[in-house]
Amino acid sequence: MTRNSEAALQYSGAAAEALIAGYDPASGSWAFPRLGPFWDAVAEAHRRGQRGFGRRIAILDSAFDLSAPILVRDAAVCLPNRLGADLSHGTAVALLVRTVAPEAALDLYAIGSADGPDRHAIGAALRKVAASEATVLCMSLGVPVSLANVELNMLDPSLLAVAARPRQCPIPSGCLCEAITALGDRAVFAAVGNDAGSLFCPAMSQAVYAIGFQLERRIADPERGESAWATEPSGYGQSAAVVDYTLMQPEGVLGSSFATPLVAGAAALQNDPAAIESMQQACHLGAVADNLLADYRSKVADPVELAQALELYNKALLTFPHQADLQAGAHWCIGCALYGGTLFVNAGLAHLEAKDFASAERLLRIARQITPRSADAAANLATCLMLRAETIPDEAGASLLREAVAAFDQAIALRPNYRGYDQARAHAATMLASRNAR
Repeated sequence: MTRNSEAALQYSGAAAEALIAGYDPASGSWAFPRLGPFWDAVAEAHRRGQRGFGRRIAILDSAFDLSAPILVRDAAVCLPNRLGADLSHGTAVALLVRTVAPEAALDLYAIGSADGPDRHAIGAALRKVAASEATVLCMSLGVPVSLANVELNMLDPSLLAVAARPRQCPIPSGCLCEAITALGDRAVFAAVGNDAGSLFCPAMSQAVYAIGFQLERRIADPERGESAWATEPSGYGQSAAVVDYTLMQPEGVLGSSFATPLVAGAAALQNDPAAIESMQQACHLGAVADNLLADYRSKVADPVELAQALELYNKALLTFPHQADLQAGAHWCIGCALYGGTLFVNAGLAHLEAKDFASAERLLRIARQITPRSADAAANLATCLMLRAETIPDEAGASLLREAVAAFDQAIALRPNYRGYDQARAHAATMLASRNAR
């Protein structure tokens, strides 16, 4: 829906209706499969008892179905629904937050009218949020601004900086970016929008975490390990220049409106939410390095590209929080799993390409620790151990090969319909059999 005004606020009612139709209130399950790195991290957090208890999340959205018991439990209606406002979008967003953080308290701000999101209601809601105890704010809406009207400060890979942002929001009046800055140190998560030619205000604000969806590509090489990196969803391009975090797109779920509540819910499971900013900054550098690594692996190998990737990975890892505990093998948090999983896997792979087996093994063991259900982490650690074993004789090398075969088996079990690991696993097993026969 849109309002007939110079700068119309938007959210996508039709997509929300399709999503909410696949929700079973009795079981709390969704039609889309809860698979992949994000849902693995959420499941691990829940297993550890991290379910959002004691956290309060403010949700600004169209309107909410208050007949849903799971939605109103531990929830406060801070702005009531208005007649004719779309129920589906706000309800879907709030249920997604609740799915990730089932024990968090929710503050519900219905800012929709029959014509779509209402700017005055949003202003009133933000003033209430500023005076509330909510530490996380979810905004799956915004004012689309054409990139043609925006001068971006692009990410400088030599600096640890947040994603590119406009020098100034071009909306002449009623800019939501300005209103967000009055919220202090709350973690604000906002949808970046779904049109590659535009981006949402307030997601463009420096004070906001801009959230979108992604797909992935992967390169598997039996002798060199596997890498994966983000691509835009086909036919649903994101405003990639300004995204702080992209979530792997669940099957049948499109739109940054629905990535935002998932990431906001995950923030409520983070013990030290202040660490999220540095995690996302490291993620940005890692994403630039991922593309360099992908070029190096998919084209004619250029040692300059590999050196550039390694430099960026090392900068990212230096600023990633919880380093001492990660190195000691004594830490897990959902932030490390979400923001560090791909970073440590692909940084380890880059060191593997550079034949720095010691660094690769250290990074990949951390990746296994924080993302125990990652087939990539298991397979790349197995590849590293197999390559190390080639240079180590006798029982020490055989021990590495036994661990490599076991890690390949774990990777295969984690991705059972994927046959990309079979050849490398067979090679490691053959090497081990040869050692045992001596």
